[in-house]
Amino acid sequence: MINVAAQSRTELGAEYIRSMGKGYNHAKAAVRGESFNGSKNSFSAGITYQLGSKKAYSVSHGFGVYIGYRYSFSVKTASSAFAGARVLFSLENFEGQTRQNSVFMTPWAEAGYHIGIGKRYYAAPSLGFGKTFKFSKDYHSLDEDNGPRLMPSVSAGYRF
Repeated sequence: MINVAAQSRTELGAEYIRSMGKGYNHAKAAVRGESFNGSKNSFSAGITYQLGSKKAYSVSHGFGVYIGYRYSFSVKTASSAFAGARVLFSLENFEGQTRQNSVFMTPWAEAGYHIGIGKRYYAAPSLGFGKTFKFSKDYHSLDEDNGPRLMPSVSAGYRF
């Protein structure tokens, strides 16, 4: 077990996020950072790239950025359950339709488990639920990109 001082850290890593909704099933790869303030709170930020999916009606690619907050249910160990929220802002380009990007915002609540691996590594699976809102006037998709989302994810990386 690692003591509370282990939570006064910064983490950098990679993340895989799946976004699933009615007719919508896309994966996102992300580079993320998370800063723990020594208590039960942490703040995260990341840059995402949407991978194309043939499981969705409309194929799209794009980039996004997110910010998030997590509350840990324990500060006594490096491994702990957490709950939090994130907001993803993304630009997606629908294949074969237009060169104009579509603008989306996806807020979601999440719960998961942060696993400390030794003194320097971590993994954190989570499950979230949110909703995607479209902000573009004309985004050339079949409207499956707007609506409720199930958002499972897993991240792993290095602790400083």
